[in-house]
Amino acid sequence: MIEVNSLRHGVISIDSLDIPEGLTFIRGKNGSGKTTFLQLVAGLILPEAGSIRIDGRFPREVDIGYVSEFPARNMLFPHVEDEIASTLRFAGVPAAEVRRCTEETAELFGISHLLRRNCKTLSGGEKVLTACAAAAASSPLVSVLDEPDSHLDAETAAELADAFRNAGIRYILWASHRQFAHGFEVVL
Repeated sequence: MIEVNSLRHGVISIDSLDIPEGLTFIRGKNGSGKTTFLQLVAGLILPEAGSIRIDGRFPREVDIGYVSEFPARNMLFPHVEDEIASTLRFAGVPAAEVRRCTEETAELFGISHLLRRNCKTLSGGEKVLTACAAAAASSPLVSVLDEPDSHLDAETAAELADAFRNAGIRYILWASHRQFAHGFEVVL
């Protein structure tokens, strides 16, 4: 369970919130604090007051995959395959396992055909899918996604939601302006 207690930070004021396992959509108007809330859950920033615990631990104590609203700004490697493999390589995973996980993750996210492509040549939607695959490749406890669907059509966004559901990640927090049919919802 992700437990939020007496959380205060900027425009965010949450007395108590329990987020269950699975896919949770974070919705709200522009300026409501969606990105700030995701950054707090990811441990990128610390709250002014209150706490967030993920299975009893602080966010900076757990493995979290984060995808910003503009994923191209965070891509480190020239090729899709290397971008997806990066979290595994940084974790010291053996090369054969990195290759297997990279290929399986690319397949799950529907981007196997992009593995040899240069990231600079990808469309906006392809960059989002690549960043999401990279964030999921190491099977983090939490995936935090800041409006990945803003670069995707409705069908591809639904397929992305399914890919995350099937990736074995316990908690998936997804900020969106869209209404999705399945998933827990938090409105800020």
